[in-house]
Parts: sequence; C-alpha cells; structure tokens
Amino acid sequence: MTSRDDALRIMTERFPLVAERIQRLWGLRLPRHVAVFAALAASDGGALNEMGISPWGVTDYFRDGGLDQRGRDGLDQRLHARFRCDPAEFVTVMSGSSDGLHYGLWFDDPAELPTIIARNYARDSAETWASTAPTLLRVVREEVDRFLSDYGDDREEAERVTPLNDALDWYAAADEAALRQDRPPHLASAPRSYLAVSLMPLLPQGSGNPQVAASGSRLDAFQKDPARAAEWIAEARRQLAAGQPALARAVGSELHWLDLDVHRQAGLDLLLGAYHALGRDALAEIATVHAAHRDLRSVEVLITDGS
Repeated sequence: MTSRDDALRIMTERFPLVAERIQRLWGLRLPRHVAVFAALAASDGGALNEMGISPWGVTDYFRDGGLDQRGRDGLDQRLHARFRCDPAEFVTVMSGSSDGLHYGLWFDDPAELPTIIARNYARDSAETWASTAPTLLRVVREEVDRFLSDYGDDREEAERVTPLNDALDWYAAADEAALRQDRPPHLASAPRSYLAVSLMPLLPQGSGNPQVAASGSRLDAFQKDPARAAEWIAEARRQLAAGQPALARAVGSELHWLDLDVHRQAGLDLLLGAYHALGRDALAEIATVHAAHRDLRSVEVLITDGS
C-alpha cells in the first residue's frame, strides 16, 4: 500500500492529466477534491473497503495505468459506470456498499465545476438525490458517522472504522485546500428543487417553470393515462419552442427514468432540446450516447488492452 504522503503527491501530479481527459471526452470540469479521494483509496483502500466504498467511474483514470484504458468493444468511455436511469448531469466517481449504490459529481452547467455530489441506488429505485457534503472525502465521513450511529455501541464494529477515520483526519487539510483552490461554482448556494425521481438541475432565470409539484402526477399519467401524458409532453414541447426549457428538462428526466418504450423518443427529444436551449451541449451529447446504449449488460466499460 502506498504511503499517504506518496499517494497524495502522485494523485496531485495525475490530476491535470485526468482533468484534461474529462474535459476532452466529457466536456466537463473535474474538481481537485477527486484527486484527494483517489489518494485516500491508494493509501487506505482496505479501510475504505470496510465501508463498502471504492473508487469507480472517472476515478478509475487515477489508477496506475488508468489513462491507458479504453472503452471495451469500441464503446464510448462516457458510458463507463453509467447506469440505466442516471441523469446526464450525474458522472460516477465512487461506488457504495449495496443495491448498486454509486455516487456522482452533479454538473448543473458543464461550463462550471460540479455543484454537488449525488447518489443513486441503481438496483433499487434508481432515484437520484443530493448529498449534503461538498467533497468525496466528506461523503465518506458522512457514511462513517452514519455507520457509527447505527453500530457504534458495538466495540468491535466501531473499531472496524477507526483506521478509516484516522485516514480521513490525515487527508482533511488537503481536502479543504482542494476545495479552496477550486472555489465554489456560482450556482452552489442557489436553492434547489426536486422532482419525484431526482433533483432538478439549477437553471438560469427565464427558463420557465418545471412544475416540480406535479412531478408525481406526471409519472402516474405517463404510466396509466395516455391522453394526459400526451398533454404534458405537448405542453413541454410548446414551452421549449417558446424559449422556456425547464418543463422539457423535467418531463424528459421523468420519461428517462421511467424508460417506457412508448415515450422513449419523446423523452430524449425533450432532454436534448432543453440541453441545447440552455447551451449545455456536453450534457446533450452524454444523453445521446447513453440513449443509444442503455441496454448494455454491464456498465463496466473501461478496460486495458489484453483484459
């Protein structure tokens, strides 16, 4: 296992190369705190695994030889660790302990750093919710604190996470420095709303009304009431054509999550139209690639030659 000093130095040196890869292929900006998490995994991976957590997704590029990986069978690398219901704004960076739990950087606007970290249980309800922690290390700390609140009275269980707590303490200063160096994106403190199945991305003023309070009833209509579903889709199209893409983004997201054959193309068209109207073309490209490959048997896409 790499020492903590060496791990932090190595991952800090790798960060510009990985960030360039993400910018070139995804069109997205990588925050520096991801490199600190990669260092934690390199030096204290065993302790991290005690919580069922490991690097995954774009953090795989930080591994030894990670930038030499390619997409298996010629697949687009943006498909790596992208589950069926993941929104385009969600880019996986870490796996969790059960039910397909994975954590992702959430990019409201591709021109900005990610505003939050989100989580999704892909093999459960596959809904996407925001974490309250601003860095991956702090998400791990939240998981440790949650574990201790449940099992901390058991000495043996509490001792299991002591090495990870020690490691988190050691890396805390580097994590804070990374956060300061990046500075928060201008959207970070904006109030956020939620659809029935996911957080709603932050949109510029004048983008229209996503009608989040009606999200649950829309989901019911899309599944049970074809006439009402058609009305919602038509209204989203009208607003999009009028230069207000918020409802198109909301309805498109709901249809993406439901993944019903009858509405699949309409949902994609609304999402792409909304992203292009917002100038968020990188998200439109991710959504397009994902839509073409949602039936992959495995989201493990990155491989090295010979594997």
